Amino acid sequence: VAAAEKFSVSTPSVTNWRKDFGVTRATKEAAVAGKKVVLPKKPVSKPAPSGRKNYPDTFREEVARFSALEGVEKTAIRFGVSAPSVTNWRREFGINRETRDKIRKEHEKMGITSDKSLGKKEILKVRRQVEKSLVLLDSLLEKM
Repeated sequence: VAAAEKFSVSTPSVTNWRKDFGVTRATKEAAVAGKKVVLPKKPVSKPAPSGRKNYPDTFREEVARFSALEGVEKTAIRFGVSAPSVTNWRREFGINRETRDKIRKEHEKMGITSDKSLGKKEILKVRRQVEKSLVLLDSLLEKM
């Protein structure tokens, strides 16, 4: 409180700064007792914030498309996201019940004819094939 009043800042600001620089009751007592206390020059790194995650567009679209075939709840569980997120992403990418047939036809073109949903391995396999195709296309375009 004294430091806050002395420098005309709020008490919570001083408290936050103390936490940021690792000042504890023990370090304060040591300093008052005249012992040498070493504090970092920069704030101690804080843990990564928990809460809302920012997923890449490609991941969100993949989840939305997958949900057209499997349903929102199963998709949410499989990809480790919330059902409302899946619903929002479906809306964002225009995925609805009518999209299901279109996605099935795309899968057939890629050689995926199973009525069962794709597992992680199959999805990764298709993703690798697409990435290889894109690299090949890029190299062909560079030669032109």
